Amino acid sequence: MIRKVAVIGGGPAGLTTVYNFLKVNKDSDLAVQCVGFEAKSKLGGVWSDTPGSNLDTHPMIFEKLGSLRDERTAADSRALFYEGTPLAGIDGGEVNLSGLSGSSSSKPVKLARKSGLTRDGIYFSDKTGLYDDFMSNVPEDLMRYEDDINDYGQNACARNDRIAPLTDLPSIKYHLDNFISKNDLEENYRMNTSVEYVDKTGASKWMVVAKRSVPENDYDEWYIEYFDAVVVASGHFQIPYIPFFMSKPEGRGAAETAIHRFNQKYPGTLVHVKDIDIWYHKVLPSFEKTSRYRRIIIVGKSFSCMDVLKRIIHLKKSMSLEIFISTDVPPMPENTANPFYWFDEWLAETQQVVVKPQITEFVSQTTPTLRFADGSELGGVDCVIFATGYLYGFPFLSSRLLDECRISITPDPRNTDNQPSNISRVSGLYLHTFSIADPTLTFPGVSSNANFQSFHISAKAIVGAYHRFNTLSQQQNPTDAPYYDSIWRQILPSLDDQLVWSKKRLAKTGNTGAYHFYYPLPLLIEGWEKPCEAVFPFGQDAKNLFPPNAPQLSTDGIAKLRDIFLEVMEQ
Repeated sequence: MIRKVAVIGGGPAGLTTVYNFLKVNKDSDLAVQCVGFEAKSKLGGVWSDTPGSNLDTHPMIFEKLGSLRDERTAADSRALFYEGTPLAGIDGGEVNLSGLSGSSSSKPVKLARKSGLTRDGIYFSDKTGLYDDFMSNVPEDLMRYEDDINDYGQNACARNDRIAPLTDLPSIKYHLDNFISKNDLEENYRMNTSVEYVDKTGASKWMVVAKRSVPENDYDEWYIEYFDAVVVASGHFQIPYIPFFMSKPEGRGAAETAIHRFNQKYPGTLVHVKDIDIWYHKVLPSFEKTSRYRRIIIVGKSFSCMDVLKRIIHLKKSMSLEIFISTDVPPMPENTANPFYWFDEWLAETQQVVVKPQITEFVSQTTPTLRFADGSELGGVDCVIFATGYLYGFPFLSSRLLDECRISITPDPRNTDNQPSNISRVSGLYLHTFSIADPTLTFPGVSSNANFQSFHISAKAIVGAYHRFNTLSQQQNPTDAPYYDSIWRQILPSLDDQLVWSKKRLAKTGNTGAYHFYYPLPLLIEGWEKPCEAVFPFGQDAKNLFPPNAPQLSTDGIAKLRDIFLEVMEQ
């Protein structure tokens, strides 16, 4: 039986999973105990941040990376996660759990708190990339929760008509906070509690090592707890992707420490968009006075790049700012399968920015200098803003477990060291959710498609599968313990069929992040929602998840993004 489940993460994916467990528990005599773990003091994941807060106390990402003795650690998510912690193994080996023997949540081991760890500014940062006047890139009605369905088209929270059908941060937070409070979700979470290690003990039990960090104490409480299943909902906006630190793009040059030296010699020059709120508050307002070279380089040409451009374009007139965009993928306006192809159209025609190829070297000369793949060079730059997205990563899952389950973050072929990048996918999953090797390990939120309904799709599939397992086990008294293949075959397709699904998806999208992304919206419904719906809890379907006009709303949202961007650029 699956009677106790760990949910790692208190963002939208974790919250919707807990909600769906609680919803099904109400009508079941086989209730599943759901224990949520959230490292922060507030639920909400990426939405827990408040723009303008923690500006002086938050360690910026490049500040933490600059403190590394060996910058190669940044390319190893596990090494970066465990460096300096009590679980750090000898010479990078397996984690050391010897000191936690006999511990439990009621009998934790108290250890002096270690502060200033590199990971604190990366994995456990209070800054999440939100900023003042934040605007969503999908319509408000595609950022709702299931029990918000009656609010569609109503003014439960005042809408910003200027950006409709898109929405702003106050509205997003309103619906999130309402979802949490209305369903008493915080009661099912252990706050200020990070999951530090997860492994399988035997065939049917999961071991979770947790660390409770009460802010007013100078120590942490470590303990081991056991579960029947684990839901990994740790999000996709936790580990910033920074080329050259976290991977080595081909042609980077011979200097192995180029970006590390550059970062140390010119502190504050390099910024990732996860820290953009700090940059907007502390650097941008005085940039005209403090700028030495009148040059900003944005790395990447995604939605984040567009947003940064909107914030700095006015400086072209007031101070003759030069703006460069460095990308390894040149503008391709003919690729209309890309929902942002119109941005490529603008880049191909505009004189307001200069498109450069990939940076190959960060040169620490008398002035901060960049060299590009075409051999050109920029001597003197004020700021390099990495709008390069994030990495999937599960550093707390044991390496043995990941190997046995064949779960990996696929390498980017452009990287000579086979490191993953922001275009990588998560392998080894059926429906982007279930570990094919072990269905008691699941991942809601891997396929988020930028709308909250996606979290419900994965969550309902997980909850439905687990409750079906319990119901069938009670009815049939299977004798093939501990794996219970006879039961799982009645819930999920055969392993061969799950692998076939994965191969078909891979053939359609290629080995990139597009594997987890469905556009336009009808492709999501046909290709993902309907297969997931086959294992939803009995009596549930997806008809109330999306508003009737969802496909048109999605199209209208992209059009509004384009209109707002072009309006700002033309001012």
